[in-house]
Amino acid sequence: MIFERQVYQQECIGNVISVLQGFDFDTHNAENLKACLDRFYSTHTMPLKNLSNKLNLDILMETGTGKTFTYLNLIFELHRNFNQNKFIIFVPRKAILESVKQNIKLTKDYFYTQYNKHLKAYVYSDTKSQSNIINHYIKNTNELSVLILTNSSIDKKDNILNRSNEGLFNVESIFTNIANLKPISIIDEPHLLKGEAFNKYFSQIDSLYFRFGATFPKEKEYALSNIVYCLDSINAFNHYLVKQIRTHTIIQDNTSPYLIKADNKANATFSYFVNGIEKQKRITLNQDLGELDPKFRGSCLIKITKDKVYLDNGEIIQTKKSYVLQESEISLLLQKAIDLHFKKEIALFQKGIKALSLFFIPSIEDFRGEEPFIKKEFERIYKQKREEVLRQNLPQEYREYLDQDFDKDNVLRVHQGYFSGDSLKLTKKKESNKENIEANDIKMILEEKEKILSFQTPLRFIFSVWALQEGWDNPNIFTLTKLANSSSETSRHQQVGRGLRLCVNSEGKRITHSFVDYNDNEFFAINYLDMIVSSKERGFLEGLQKEIEDSSFSLGSSILNRESLQHFNLNERQINKFLDKLEDLACLEFDEDRNVYAIISPIYDAMQTESIKELLGGHYKEVLEAFKPKENKHEYATNGDNETTDEINIRQNLAKEFKELWQSINAKAQIIYQNINQANLIESIVKSFNAETIPKENILYEKKVYDSKNNRIIPEKLESIATKDYLPTLHKNLPQLLIEFAKNQKRSNEELPLKFLLEIYNHPQLNKQSFINSPKTAFEALQDCIKEELHKNLIQSVSYDFSQNIFSNERFQILYLADGTPKQSIKKHILGRYIAKSNGRDCIPSDKYLYDKAVCDSKIEEEISLENNLSILNHQIEIFAKLPKLSIPTPYKNYEPDFAYLLKNDKGQKIFFVCESKGYDKASEIPEQERKKIDYARVFFEKLNESMQDKNIKVLFNTRINKQNLLEVLQEVIQQEMIQQKAT
Repeated sequence: MIFERQVYQQECIGNVISVLQGFDFDTHNAENLKACLDRFYSTHTMPLKNLSNKLNLDILMETGTGKTFTYLNLIFELHRNFNQNKFIIFVPRKAILESVKQNIKLTKDYFYTQYNKHLKAYVYSDTKSQSNIINHYIKNTNELSVLILTNSSIDKKDNILNRSNEGLFNVESIFTNIANLKPISIIDEPHLLKGEAFNKYFSQIDSLYFRFGATFPKEKEYALSNIVYCLDSINAFNHYLVKQIRTHTIIQDNTSPYLIKADNKANATFSYFVNGIEKQKRITLNQDLGELDPKFRGSCLIKITKDKVYLDNGEIIQTKKSYVLQESEISLLLQKAIDLHFKKEIALFQKGIKALSLFFIPSIEDFRGEEPFIKKEFERIYKQKREEVLRQNLPQEYREYLDQDFDKDNVLRVHQGYFSGDSLKLTKKKESNKENIEANDIKMILEEKEKILSFQTPLRFIFSVWALQEGWDNPNIFTLTKLANSSSETSRHQQVGRGLRLCVNSEGKRITHSFVDYNDNEFFAINYLDMIVSSKERGFLEGLQKEIEDSSFSLGSSILNRESLQHFNLNERQINKFLDKLEDLACLEFDEDRNVYAIISPIYDAMQTESIKELLGGHYKEVLEAFKPKENKHEYATNGDNETTDEINIRQNLAKEFKELWQSINAKAQIIYQNINQANLIESIVKSFNAETIPKENILYEKKVYDSKNNRIIPEKLESIATKDYLPTLHKNLPQLLIEFAKNQKRSNEELPLKFLLEIYNHPQLNKQSFINSPKTAFEALQDCIKEELHKNLIQSVSYDFSQNIFSNERFQILYLADGTPKQSIKKHILGRYIAKSNGRDCIPSDKYLYDKAVCDSKIEEEISLENNLSILNHQIEIFAKLPKLSIPTPYKNYEPDFAYLLKNDKGQKIFFVCESKGYDKASEIPEQERKKIDYARVFFEKLNESMQDKNIKVLFNTRINKQNLLEVLQEVIQQEMIQQKAT
């Protein structure tokens, strides 16, 4: 497995290090931590600024985003920055403990190359491990080490760790001796570590601790607080860090309405099916149930209780808390899972990605019993489907892969179970060859992730009673099937969490958004999870969507509910008035059946009013940020059985002429760099750095007094008594500082060669006094200078080489078939989230607009889509369209303009005008990173224009901000073109 530092993980660690500047690791004082957080919040925007009086720092990270890797990385950074050596990781279950141990083992070499240090791990399990904890973890205070414990190892008085031991030479317990070290704790899965028994003993540690989780307790005492990093569910998905979820509901009996919930005594929500698609509807007292099911026509509700409804015909319908599937239902679920597995396996195989499937089953006996129905039924259906697949025209390599399915004894080897207690089987003496095979498979599942991801291994279907509790997951789970009821405490979000990680290929490379050149369609064609449930799981998708919304601070998906707004500490009056205002502004439409607000128009733009600013007060910025338009137009959780909806028709008469423009701007391009003068680049970096003023660091004296009445330490006086002198140590430490600087650049995906950095530092004109004054500040300033000067030099040197008559087939085929015929329609999410509406009806765009509906993500996009300009500067607008994910390569990151126009004049000359709309009032408001991408885009279109073989076609580009009309933007760019023509 290849380990890579992700930018978001380093941002999380960077936030922690920033907060702890000024934290006193000797006293571990909560008031001191609160002061550090106040300072941090003054410069960092967090969705929630809920300060506690405890020593916790909370990190919210979505399942599948590398939470364990991040906190292991954090341990090394805390050691390097603050010389902290002792850590404890608390986990709620032994299986998760084993997973953490495995992660430490897998990352051992990687972290050693980064920090030149090993992290020694200790686990309490028996007398021998107890001895190691005492003699090494406790007594060797200079060793960088971590103790991994379950809550059950300390939460009772009689636990071994809560007893004294003669090896300690004192009467205190082992755990008290551990607590006296003031170790920094990490609590993994905080929603499961909130019990009174655990916290009674955990509180004895009384030092800084971190809580890492995707879910936090709801109880006020343990709720999310002191948050320093937030990567919630929606945020993680919007940044392409987890798979998309597609749910499939297998229907056997689709005639019976199902009671989802009774909202109150006046109405109840039912689930029912129409043409195999699940629907939900609220029914009120005395309302006819006929539209749910014809057999109930003429019957109505006469009484509603918490979990039952009574009909006037005497029938009672109630919610079902649990269920047991019939064998016929299990067969249908297995069949669907195997069908979906093969469908994606063939495509993924050709990309070097092995597909795995995971099944949740009712009991071990269903897989390992004397008559294991699920195992036998899987084998029957798998063999049947395999024969069907082998009759297809398959690549030879894939056929050879399927040939491995059976061993030399003709035993099917593609499936295995993993259950609680299986780790014990690895050490148990084997009585038969079957047991040996089973033990080897279990070892591979538990400990050899790389092996299970190899195409040399036939195993790819895993069965488990409840993998969530057993602590196992794998990045290449693409299909997850639920054959058993889960406990009411287990959320839907937790259930799908086993398969959310981005997949890896056979080389161990993770298939990230950047790996596929930021191509959304390719990314989600690979990274999606099929979640298969029975019709007993009514409302699974809606429940999952609600859980995701409720647990996220990022908003602006398809629905909005009150719970989402409560995250921002808005009071009831603010929530009510805010929802009313958004409904009045036609941003929301209340869905009576689902009892939620559907978002029908961009909220971010609508919020730019004084009345909303005044209403939300100090919460305005956080709420506004939550609705900021996202680059990712896909929905996190969708109905996999209903993929034909949300289609936008393509106007065929316009598409034929638009084809030439679409082909031209999709020409395959390669970035080339010309005449980069490294000496001049270094000169400009040195000059820029020398313009910075970096003062000496002060040595601060802080006087604290003990307040015996309140049992706390109070800072009384802080003053500067001298300045630091780094000269004596700088020369000695410089090589290591430069190496670490280069590594830090690599972490942020901006790697710089060490030789290049040395040339900058050794330049005779570089002001080295700045490094003597403050090495940390100087390196931060140098980093900014390098970034800025690199951009300035690159923009002068970058160019593009276009392959004549070769264009991106994948992007071309978003709008056209392989033979060039226009497609009939395009999926809405490719163009945007919202359809422009007026008075509740879809707006009809101009006759010259490529699509029959105006799809948008912002107000400016909506306005542009509905413009009706026909003639500009002696040119007729023949066609214009919102572009479906046109992606332009730049040295910084791919750039995506959003509109294109085809104009003609009376001489038959054409202009292909590409435009990027920006929701800013002034060009100066465009963020620096966006401006850099725009600079490269200008070069791209200039070079594309030069490469056009038909000189009667001009390709032009410009940006368009809020207050500019199309005439202004086009006039500016056409005049520039005319000036250039005269100059040549």
